[in-house]
Amino acid sequence: MRHDNTAANRIHFSSAGAVRRPRPADAARPTGIQLNWANLLDNLAAIDPPHLIGLKADADDIARRASHAEAVLNVVNSYMRALVGDTRYHAACSIDDETGFLANAASDIVGALRQGANRQAEDDTDPTGWMRRYHAETAR
Repeated sequence: MRHDNTAANRIHFSSAGAVRRPRPADAARPTGIQLNWANLLDNLAAIDPPHLIGLKADADDIARRASHAEAVLNVVNSYMRALVGDTRYHAACSIDDETGFLANAASDIVGALRQGANRQAEDDTDPTGWMRRYHAETAR
């Protein structure tokens, strides 16, 4: 009597392909630009909110607002560079990176606030200084 041992000795490789196939990305874990978005939200959450200003802002109030604006704008600017860079990488057409304009605008905003803080510091020491400056500016 002849035994067919080939079926008994055959090794099944049905699970071998599972090792070679790429595993799907974990849905709970962000990747690519989604990771940058999650970082943006985390970084913004780490920034303290601006403090409340009473009836009249003094130089320190304005300087603290300038520091707050600088922190927020740096985080947003970083995300926008990542967003534009990722889009440029995946796009079939050419896309100009204009994020430098955002950095310049952020610098202008923070600079204006810091200048305002300096002017307010002068006014805090010389209460009539703002009146002289106001009349000099309106006379032009």
